[in-house]
Amino acid sequence: MLDDESPEMLQDLLSHGLAITHLRGTDDPQFQAVADGFYDLVLLDYGGVGLKFGPDEGLEVLRFLKRVNPGLRILAFTARTFDASKADFFRLCDDVVKKDAGIRETLEKIEYHLCEVLTPAYQFDALIRTLGVNVEQRQEIERAIGKSLKATDDREKAVAVAKKFAKGASAKVVEAIVLKTIELAVTAIAAGA
Repeated sequence: MLDDESPEMLQDLLSHGLAITHLRGTDDPQFQAVADGFYDLVLLDYGGVGLKFGPDEGLEVLRFLKRVNPGLRILAFTARTFDASKADFFRLCDDVVKKDAGIRETLEKIEYHLCEVLTPAYQFDALIRTLGVNVEQRQEIERAIGKSLKATDDREKAVAVAKKFAKGASAKVVEAIVLKTIELAVTAIAAGA
């Protein structure tokens, strides 16, 4: 959660079993973990969160996070309505959660997006978007990840294969997405899905 204020529902979300870190802005040292792929979803406020990014704080933070970590789901988290000049913020976010929404509605939206994000297919697609690879490179990465599902020793090899295509992408993001893809696939296989 990236909000310059401490939202009332924070404790409610924590009490419902969600692992949430509250950051007051992009100056927080934990913000780098958001950019590096440690988190799956962000509730992003528009104002007061990213002065160093520019006057359109939330929008600029949103654009930055989408560029460096395309697999991250970002939900607009605001109590206000904005004029048309702020429309891009809401258009580019994956959904909107109003700060005054009830806990049930908020949990439903968060759970909906986490169910989509926490699948091997979504993570693999996010990896491919992050890397911008061609069909042959995609197949090479897919084979490496496939091998890693059978032997845990091959996980680092899968990360290495993906990282070799990480021209402009962050190596940390690539590693996080590859490992998340593998873990989710192993879990799905174990569950018989």
